[in-house]
Amino acid sequence: MFNSFKVVDDEDEKLKKLSEEWGEDVKNTVKTALEELNEFNPSGRYTVPVLWNFEHGRKATLKEGIAHLTQQIKHLKRKRT
Repeated sequence: MFNSFKVVDDEDEKLKKLSEEWGEDVKNTVKTALEELNEFNPSGRYTVPVLWNFEHGRKATLKEGIAHLTQQIKHLKRKRT
């Protein structure tokens, strides 16, 4: 599935079979997931938690993460009082 540079190969038999059985959308989703695993952990391919911006469909920036945490803290403080 991968060459020495850890690039997902579109001609891989498993990906072709996945595409035939489930369609291009599923194949592309799996391919994206594999590419993201390689991006964050090229040596181990284990998962790494990432803060995600669902509204924009991408990884959240540090600024967005801090804003979210600040909002959560304010919400918790209001609940206690």
